[in-house]
Amino acid sequence: MQVYNVPYNFNHEEKIFGGYVSIRQAIYLISGASMLIIFFVPIVNIFMKSLLFILLATMFIMFAFLKIDETNADKYFIYILNFFFRKKKYILEKGK
Repeated sequence: MQVYNVPYNFNHEEKIFGGYVSIRQAIYLISGASMLIIFFVPIVNIFMKSLLFILLATMFIMFAFLKIDETNADKYFIYILNFFFRKKKYILEKGK
């Protein structure tokens, strides 16, 4: 029996919602909109709430739509976190 290799591409996302937004993007947009819950925390002042909301909402919107060198921003962010929190090997050398 012959076996044929079938080429496949996992970089493509199926646009489910209206042909414009994929499931991954919809989850990030819902997460960004749910950051409005920050405004219901009574202890923190309004300036800090606004700053935190703008920071988190723009982060989620960037994760949904921004691509850096054909890599989605959320995956790029995970790569950055893995780089900073990986186990590091330090090599000490004596100077001459």
